[in-house]
Amino acid sequence: MRTDPSPGELGRRLDDLSSAIQRLMSQDLFIAEQRVGERRFISIERDLEELRRRLDEEFRALATKIETQERDRGTNWRQSFYAGIIPAALLLVSLFVQIWLSLNGSA
Repeated sequence: MRTDPSPGELGRRLDDLSSAIQRLMSQDLFIAEQRVGERRFISIERDLEELRRRLDEEFRALATKIETQERDRGTNWRQSFYAGIIPAALLLVSLFVQIWLSLNGSA
């Protein structure tokens, strides 16, 4: 009977086994959480890459739009000059000529 462990020894061994089991389970849990974290990081990296790509496209579109507006701005200025200022100046010149002729013609 000397080879049988005492009840205190059995209790101590059970405590050691339960702590070892808890430690093993926590390692499994840690590994599972680590995998979940890695998946989240991969997902975030994909999202960031998609955002970078979309941002690059939007910057290109904005640059194209600005260039087009700058080209049109010059065209609009010339169009307004030819369509508005020149006819107004011709009208004023013709009015001055008519006034001048009417004043000089009556004398």
